[in-house]
Amino acid sequence: MNTQEQDAILAAEYVLGLLDTPTRRQLDKRLNDDEAFAKQVLHWQKAFSGMDALTPESAPSAEVWQRIARKVNHETHTPTPLRPAAWLGWSLAAALAAVLIFNMVTQPAPSPALQPIAILNGTQSDAQFVVSVDKSARTLQVSALNVALPQEKNLQLWLIKGREPPQAIGLITQPGHNEFRLAGDTLDNQTTLAVSLEPVGGSKLIGPSGPIVFVGKVRLSG
Repeated sequence: MNTQEQDAILAAEYVLGLLDTPTRRQLDKRLNDDEAFAKQVLHWQKAFSGMDALTPESAPSAEVWQRIARKVNHETHTPTPLRPAAWLGWSLAAALAAVLIFNMVTQPAPSPALQPIAILNGTQSDAQFVVSVDKSARTLQVSALNVALPQEKNLQLWLIKGREPPQAIGLITQPGHNEFRLAGDTLDNQTTLAVSLEPVGGSKLIGPSGPIVFVGKVRLSG
């Protein structure tokens, strides 16, 4: 993986908030000095800005409301005239309560952390796949950015390690996120991920039967 690809993944991790505090502080400084890296960060901010639209609305359950009540620790008081300072206090409390409600409703339960591990590039510079892994669940998530799904064809994901035959992972059928289960410890820094253009249903051969249209190297940290 070259320096440009490493910076692209680092910029994606920065935008998604997946970095530790020391690394993030280093990148905060780098944004002021490295114009190319700043453009990478801006690219991912624009790319990920539409993801919220894909998240379904969720109404708070009774349990969530109870948690909110406990957190805010609301108590009934006899109404009294409020001084300007008191109004400020109530405003701050309302703002904190709003943040708390938003976090509880939109994030009802902790989800496994996803670590971006590869960017698959094709012939078009603005079309990419971002591949992330959930190590605990052995799940790959493939997110399409500016990729149009083909008509009467399928995009198929492949895992390639050295001279071993390509391993078919699955078909990319969603314009946003696609998830695939991994069998065992199959990923390392010698792994290549590729996407081929195949007939509907995928390749009937051991490997890709159509052209490779996206490819990228896996980069595992730690």
